[in-house]
Amino acid sequence: MSNASLYSPITTVTLDKFRVARYVIISPNPEHDVIRYMDAWAEKSGLLEFESYQKKTIGWDFPFVTQEQQEKFGLRGYVYAYLIPENFEPRCGGAEIAHIEQDTYATLTITDPHSDSCTNIPKAYQMLMDHAKTQSWENRLAFEKEYDIDGTHYMDVFVPLN
Repeated sequence: MSNASLYSPITTVTLDKFRVARYVIISPNPEHDVIRYMDAWAEKSGLLEFESYQKKTIGWDFPFVTQEQQEKFGLRGYVYAYLIPENFEPRCGGAEIAHIEQDTYATLTITDPHSDSCTNIPKAYQMLMDHAKTQSWENRLAFEKEYDIDGTHYMDVFVPLN
């Protein structure tokens, strides 16, 4: 797949404040581990039974892993979050409930991001970082959202703008 068909053009979007239930895992395979954990939490918490709820999730790298953890043990960190309704109260603990404040993002879509995850996803982030030129990251985050349409897998990547 060529770069032109792999990456959509960069666009700008403003997302309103939203509420999430999130969890971080530091492990050799954190994406897989935290997604499995949060899927179980969503079921146990009652979220999947909540009136008219439709699953929406986002994820992002957790940067607070020491160099020793990375080099000596091969560990990485990843956060996975379910977007949850404002009036949803979970039946159990086990996930941090937080708000992501309104922000404006540079975004693009990757078609079939996992055809070469280690190249496609970092390249998308780099393209957006070059475009966004964000100066302040305090209380802001870059994240990704994955989904399928008609049998094709996509990932939207979001990086905050100044």
